Amino acid sequence: MNILLLAIVTYLVIIFIAKWINKVFRLPWMFTVVILGLIFSATGLFHEQLQSENFLFLSKMGMLFFLFTIGADLEWNRIRQMGRYIILGNILLTLTEGLVLALFFYFAFPQFVSHSFVVAFLAGIAFGTVGEVILLAILKEFGLEKTKFGQLALGIGVFDDIFEISVLAIIIAMPEFMKNGMTFGSMETSIEIFGTLLLIFLATWLFSKMGKIFKKHIEKIAINSYVIPFSIFLIIFSFMFFSSIFNENLTVIAAIFSGISVNLFFPENLIESYKKQIYFIGNIFLGPFFFLSLGNKISFDSLISYPLLILVIILISLVVRVVVSYLLFGKLLGKKQAAVLGVGLCAKFSTSVVSENIMFTTGLIAAPLYSAIMAAFIIMKPIIIGVFSRSVASIKGQIK
Repeated sequence: MNILLLAIVTYLVIIFIAKWINKVFRLPWMFTVVILGLIFSATGLFHEQLQSENFLFLSKMGMLFFLFTIGADLEWNRIRQMGRYIILGNILLTLTEGLVLALFFYFAFPQFVSHSFVVAFLAGIAFGTVGEVILLAILKEFGLEKTKFGQLALGIGVFDDIFEISVLAIIIAMPEFMKNGMTFGSMETSIEIFGTLLLIFLATWLFSKMGKIFKKHIEKIAINSYVIPFSIFLIIFSFMFFSSIFNENLTVIAAIFSGISVNLFFPENLIESYKKQIYFIGNIFLGPFFFLSLGNKISFDSLISYPLLILVIILISLVVRVVVSYLLFGKLLGKKQAAVLGVGLCAKFSTSVVSENIMFTTGLIAAPLYSAIMAAFIIMKPIIIGVFSRSVASIKGQIK
């Protein structure tokens, strides 16, 4: 029953401390919960509860519903309208940052990436995910979300989620290759994994086609009918169950695509009606358990032992993003706007936390690197928000 006490303490911290941190540092509540998990890890508080099956189940469900909301929020209209700048910009920004981080990880700390450049590269790419929700909030504040600058920033953020899903799929398949090499068994397992991924994509495509046929009929169902929410949860859990038959980690991909399928199948007005309730379950009820587990896995000793590792990760990310953005978008936006955009594209903490979490739990990366990456996420957030907001305010007239 002490897990209930853990929940009470966590919610009290969110209500009273996270609110103050959000006001002062503009950090979302989940960062406070990650830090709380780190405190529990360092002090040993609630150790048994945090290792219990009940907590692990709740944290996993929190992760899956977090990913579902990402899938449900993908704006396909914007993705379809994307130009070459958005696609090319995202790929070059992420690959360049991932490559520079990979070189640093592999040559400076090879033991932290299983002595594998591929693992180092995946860890670097996973770190580079853009948090478009933060960008949208800042751009809306200044009324710039529909400008060329705003659409480019948000477009890269949205496309980045698609890119990150591909990386996540590779990360899931990696442990088998790392363990057994190019053996028949590992190849067979990989075929099962990619076959399941293909079925997930096919199911999503079918839901999109069925949505076009049945949306008119679904719209006739009363908006307060119990049929709709139960149908949404049926889709979510069906995706998760069938994907887990061959590999349990595939549920993270299935969760994202269940969100996409729900978004494509149901009429927009019905989705909006039930989105708050579903997000309440995923983000408010289950979310804290997931973010608490992320913080609890951070090694406090590692943070003390490798402070420069955190600093270098932050510096590489900032410098690479600003320089590549400056070179790519200088002619399109102007040099100053391009540099400011690069700062904004350093806003992180999305599917990347799930990718790094899987790499750590499957043994691909070591505790010091996972801890440094999570610390970098937390430290960068207020810095990027502050610098980007002030920079956008200073060039607001030029952007419009």
